[in-house]
Amino acid sequence: MADKCPMHGHEMPFDEEYWHAPFDTYTKLHEQGPVHRVCLPDGIPVWLVTGYQEVYDALRDPKLARQRKYAGPDYTNDLPPEGLPQSRLVMEDPPDHTRSRKLVNHGFVPRRMRLLKPKIHALVDGLLDDVETKGADGGVVDLMDTFCAPLPITVICDLVGVPEEERVHVREWGELVFSHSLVNPQGIGAAMARALVERRTNPQDDLLSVWADVADDDGNLLPPEDLSHMALIMFAAGYDSTMGMLSCSTIALMQQPEYAARLANADEDELHTLMEEMFRMYSPTQRGFRRFAREDFELGGQHISAGDTVLLSIGAADRDPGKFPDANQVDFERAENKHLVFGRGPHACPGAELARIENGIALQKLFQRFPNMRMATPEHELKWRESTLIRVPLSLPVTIS
Repeated sequence: MADKCPMHGHEMPFDEEYWHAPFDTYTKLHEQGPVHRVCLPDGIPVWLVTGYQEVYDALRDPKLARQRKYAGPDYTNDLPPEGLPQSRLVMEDPPDHTRSRKLVNHGFVPRRMRLLKPKIHALVDGLLDDVETKGADGGVVDLMDTFCAPLPITVICDLVGVPEEERVHVREWGELVFSHSLVNPQGIGAAMARALVERRTNPQDDLLSVWADVADDDGNLLPPEDLSHMALIMFAAGYDSTMGMLSCSTIALMQQPEYAARLANADEDELHTLMEEMFRMYSPTQRGFRRFAREDFELGGQHISAGDTVLLSIGAADRDPGKFPDANQVDFERAENKHLVFGRGPHACPGAELARIENGIALQKLFQRFPNMRMATPEHELKWRESTLIRVPLSLPVTIS
């Protein structure tokens, strides 16, 4: 399987092989059981939960907390987002999390999502025009730069209210955050804080304007630094996971043209069903944010001690052969597809409906427009972000004809 951690002696499954083919690693882990004692690349010992039922139950288990105060001494990560001692929305637990979640839910009400559909269609069409221009006469196009990144960046920045002049930095910020290499996030926080101050005098139809007027229980406006952390997580997660989903799905569909053709020609109802299988198979979300055991308890036959760090592997759970027959194969006729891509419980993804709409429109239009699109470099030569959270290729060179 993998090398042993020199400090703790546990397996280290997150290596060069994992960045390229995480699902091969999950297959090996499934053969060993549903819960595993492993080390992260930085040597932190964790419990990695890969069994579907165990992940499903743990997502709502109050014995697992997000707040750092429950962490044992072996959790030494101090890099954002998971290293933050506390952070609105992501590193909170109910009831504090419930209050923060209400602020976010405002941005994802069904009316707002329906209104976004025409804009997403127009954005996709415009980006594909650019792809066609750059790929004329057999030219190589990097889909990450021309399509997979700019689409979700524009959508989430409009929704949150990220200023136009800051958007050029969004992909760079997300890369730093989700590769765990961001040591000084003050550039992000300062940008969000400036925008929040501006919204308090010039409100607009975006989430920053809503948050700018929110008061705490004592009637005081929430401080910009608190809200900027929440905005950071919102736009980074909102665009980064979609960027990964578009790129990972595109790679898979180029290698399976029969599935690409079916998706391209599906009506709206069928497209929804097909996309659920695409999410199960190719979602870039490999695991949830860290959780800490509040007390000793049993999980998947393993004894979890208070303070232990627990990581719930969404990517592994959704390929658990005990839950999904032929789990590593696309099956557009799958009768039951209760995948965990969007989580469940208090931390379930608030943007699930937007993700379904955005990815469905984008992938269908991409393969309608370019049915003969192919990789311009062998897949094994692609470079991937070295992250256990979100799987994203650093580039995606293709030819469109």
